[in-house]
Order: sequence, then C-alpha cells, then structure tokens
Amino acid sequence: MGFFSKRPETDHAAQDRQLERDKRDAGRRLNEIRDRIGNGTATREDKRIFNATQKRGKRIK
Repeated sequence: MGFFSKRPETDHAAQDRQLERDKRDAGRRLNEIRDRIGNGTATREDKRIFNATQKRGKRIK
C-alpha cells in the first residue's frame, strides 16, 4: 500500500496458508460426515451440510 493509504498492509502468503489450512479442515469434516452417512449415524445437520456441498461443489473450488 502507499504511504497515505488507510488500508492495513496484508500478508498474502499468510492468507494463502490460512486458506489452504481451511480447505484441508473442511475436507476432513466432509469426510467425517460422509462416514456418518455411510454407517447411518448422521444427524439432520450433517445431511444438510452434505447436500449443500454436493450442489455447490462444482461451482466453488
């Protein structure tokens, strides 16, 4: 940012690391939900999250 900018300086590398960490965490949670659906112990919330990811998964990378 410029000298007179009011915006704080951003660390793009840290943001990228955080994004990748969040993607790994979301993938792990989705795998856990898939396992619960497979063995029949999934809650209504699990099914809601799973269905939302199936519908939106092709649009969001």
